[in-house]
Order: sequence, then C-alpha cells, then structure tokens
Amino acid sequence: MKTTIFILLFAGVFGCTYAQPKYDTLYNTTIITLTKIGLPPATIISKIKTSVTSFDVSTDALIDLSKNGVNGDVINEMIEISNKGNITATKEANSNDPNEMHKTGIYYYNPKDSTNPLKKIDASVVSGSKTGGYSYYGIGGYGSTSTLSGLHSHLQINNSNPVFYFYFNSPEKITAENWLFATATSPNEFVCVWLYTKSDCRYFKTGGGSAYSHSIGIPEKDKVQFNVTEIKEGIYKVSFSQPLKKGEYCFMYANQAPSMYSNNKLFDFGIPDSK
Repeated sequence: MKTTIFILLFAGVFGCTYAQPKYDTLYNTTIITLTKIGLPPATIISKIKTSVTSFDVSTDALIDLSKNGVNGDVINEMIEISNKGNITATKEANSNDPNEMHKTGIYYYNPKDSTNPLKKIDASVVSGSKTGGYSYYGIGGYGSTSTLSGLHSHLQINNSNPVFYFYFNSPEKITAENWLFATATSPNEFVCVWLYTKSDCRYFKTGGGSAYSHSIGIPEKDKVQFNVTEIKEGIYKVSFSQPLKKGEYCFMYANQAPSMYSNNKLFDFGIPDSK
C-alpha cells in the first residue's frame, strides 16, 4: 500500500502538464475587430507592439483597412512593424557571419562550408515518456525516461569538436517557435545531454529512486559540460573542452526536462565518428 501511494504521488508530480506561455497573433481582421468594438487607436497600437503579428500591408489590404475605419496611426504602425520584420529577415538570410545577429535559435557553425556555414538546428519534441521498475519497502527501484523518435538525429556532425552559436534576438516577435529564447537569456540556461540509444529510438533519463527517496531531472553524469563565450549582446559561442565521443546529443532548456506532457523543445544532433 505504501509503495502504491508513492508511485501514484510520483506520477502526479512527473505527469502533470506544465503551463506554457501563450502569445496572441494579430491579423488584419483582428485589427478591424478591435477598431469596431471601439478600442482607442493608442490601445490598439500598444497591443500591436506587444504581440505576434502577421499583417498584410499590400495596397488592397490597406484600402480594406481604411474602409473598415481603422485609424491612420494604427495602419502606419502595422506597416512599420511589417517592414522591420522584412528588413531583419533579409539581413539575416544574407549574412554568413556568425558574429552578426541571426534569427533566434541554435546554429551549428562549420567554417569549411562556404555555402551554408551556419546551419540552424531544427527543434525536436519528445515522442513518449515512461516510468519503469518498482520498489517494495526500499527493495528495488524505478527510473523514468523520455524518448525521441529515430535512432539518429537528422543533423549529423563529422567533427568531434563542434562549435555552436546561440542567438537571443530580444526585439524579435515572440512565436511558438522561439518562446524558449524569449524566456532564456544565455546558453547558461541550457544543458547539453548525452542520449542513450535503443532499438529505433533515443532517450534520456529524467528521474528515479526507491520507496524512500526519488529525484526528478537529468542526472549530472549524463550532462556534457560546455564553454560559453559572449560575442556581443544576444550572441554566444558554445564549444566543448573535450572532444565529443561518437553518439547522440541534444541541448535543452535546463529549467524543465522536456516530456510528452509538455511542449518544451530540444535541439538534437549526432556525432557519427570521432574525427
């Protein structure tokens, strides 16, 4: 009975859904609606500045906004924020310099690749989580894991001394893709984790214990230490003191280990051979 109660308690702690930040996305139709319900232009402009936006500022769209009574200052703000986004995207797309700001995220830097030296690491999510084993009055134990689909990451790096760049672009609009980087401010808030492999998947440990004690989180022995160098505000270079051995790895936000119960993302890569 004691063991059963403990396991249920642990499941409640580990299996709960963590609250995630939610951000509004404003469209032309949203601005028209806010106008028609009588919100002052200053309030709408303030909302635009603090929200994710996806505006159409083509000539026809501007005519439609005006016909629907949208204030001129509000329209100007919509145009300005759309232009800023386009200019930033163009600048980032045309720059191969790792020391210049890029779109928020984690990038692998390979100076030998003259075409695309900065490769953005696509985010992955956990496909499953489980707790295995049991304990009876202190005898035995259990462990919990989270799983990633596939035996290997899509990004395989033929270099045991890889270099990564983290970009935290604070003025950037907050989206579901980059909210982690709006929450964190440097790579020191992330951990690099060694991934175990089994059958056709990868996994990492997220806790374990017995009837008398338990822990939740990534074991220290599975974390890979890295060095952080701040290049300039929002730009950090990440390297490793020791060559990485052959295997699968990932960066994850240290505040919470991703699981199937949360949508926290992780950024995985593999080292196919020590070179």
